[in-house]
Amino acid sequence: MEIIYQGKKAETDAATVAEFLAGLGVRTIAALVEYKGVAHSPGDDLSALALEEGAELNVFHMVA
Repeated sequence: MEIIYQGKKAETDAATVAEFLAGLGVRTIAALVEYKGVAHSPGDDLSALALEEGAELNVFHMVA
C-alpha cells in the first residue's frame, strides 16, 4: 500500500503505524506521531492504529 510519510510517498506492507515505524528504525519513545491529523503522544499504543491507503503519517522528535 502507499501512504504519505513525512510529506513523501512511501510503499509499505506494514499493517500498523507501529510496524511501519519499527521497520524504519524510528524510536517513538520521545516522539509525537501524527496520523491522519490526530496527534499521538509518546507512549501511546501505535500498534492499535491500522495503516490505511493514502493516509498521512508524520513523526516529530521531542527536543528539550
